Amino acid sequence: MRWIAPIAALCAAAAATAWYGLQQQWFTHPVWPFLLLTKSFGLVAVAAGLTVLLARLSDGIATGQLIWQQRLRAQAGADLDEPLREVTWAHWAIVAILWIAVPLTLLDWWGLGGVSEQMIDRLLTTGISVGDIRVVPGQMLLGAVVFLMLVSGFRWLSHRLETNWLAHTPLDASLRESVATLFGYGAFVLAVLIGLAIGGVDLTKFAIVAGALGVGIGFGLQNIVNNFVSGLILLFERPIRTGDFIDVNGTEGFVRKIRIRATEIETLNRQHVIVPNSDLISNHVTNWMLRDKFGRITVGVGVAYGSDTALVKRLLHEVADGHDEVMGSDQALAPKPLVWFSNFGDSSLDFELKCYVRDVTRRYAVASDLRFAIDQAFRSNGVTIPFPQRDVWFKNTASVSSEQQSES
Repeated sequence: MRWIAPIAALCAAAAATAWYGLQQQWFTHPVWPFLLLTKSFGLVAVAAGLTVLLARLSDGIATGQLIWQQRLRAQAGADLDEPLREVTWAHWAIVAILWIAVPLTLLDWWGLGGVSEQMIDRLLTTGISVGDIRVVPGQMLLGAVVFLMLVSGFRWLSHRLETNWLAHTPLDASLRESVATLFGYGAFVLAVLIGLAIGGVDLTKFAIVAGALGVGIGFGLQNIVNNFVSGLILLFERPIRTGDFIDVNGTEGFVRKIRIRATEIETLNRQHVIVPNSDLISNHVTNWMLRDKFGRITVGVGVAYGSDTALVKRLLHEVADGHDEVMGSDQALAPKPLVWFSNFGDSSLDFELKCYVRDVTRRYAVASDLRFAIDQAFRSNGVTIPFPQRDVWFKNTASVSSEQQSES
């Protein structure tokens, strides 16, 4: 349905061209105009068919419908749900070139070669004057095509750089991703500059305009600029890397993607939280995996007054040593589990089991396992875990007042 309007416009243009050609050649060649008319409408039909085919091909590659399209997306380094915008842009550029060439060809077929040459000259060299600015559509279209080609090539290079070439170096995965991301942003800026230069844009005047806009950007888009600079700091200093488990403003989760404006965090509930990069730079951030994946957990438990505290300590040590993910024997990496007699509570003797786990991202699961094991060990050895108890005294004010009156 979206191609009805341009196809109808081209058909009207072909009909007008055919009518003018019929007037010019009717009396000299009575049969030839009918052949040209058939040929012209055939050209329009072929162009319309190619337009529809290109649209379906573009949509298929952009979404990865077929197997070969999915392989092409994988080679380009696109994620599963990420659309390939370069394919969409290339589709529109090809369609524009196609429908510019169709009317020019029709004009040449119908003996209007002079008009066709003037239009080509206008499109490619002379252009259109808008005040002091001269716009050359053909040159701008060429710049757009070059820009698309460069962006697609740089995207492929960035993907290969991260997954293949840097994989053979001693750099870790997060540093490889940072290098590839910086390369991608720098290559995109280079592609924009080359496209503007080929498109006929005077970069000196553009720099003046950009300088003037910079003042407005500084006042109106401070947050965006702040997040942009913060993203560069994150990529260079790398206090947070892809795959780290962090806590920022009460949000805990894994860092999935560090972009130039915001960072994507996936929580344990499979929620994707987009955090501005400025929050990661200016606020307190807890990175549980900056140096290693070790982390300490604390499991509190209370026992009844009169319990054997030495037995409680021994049972807690046995529970910690019996868990596979609790670090205990390797003193070079982490200390052994500790049992603290933390306090004399209102209804219990309070103990704390402090131990290190090998993977801090599983600290909640390990703590739950330890609580199950502690409950089972206490039940087997007769150690009671009390619950709060209160003695409530009710005072009968009526009987007290009657006793006072009788005494008086």
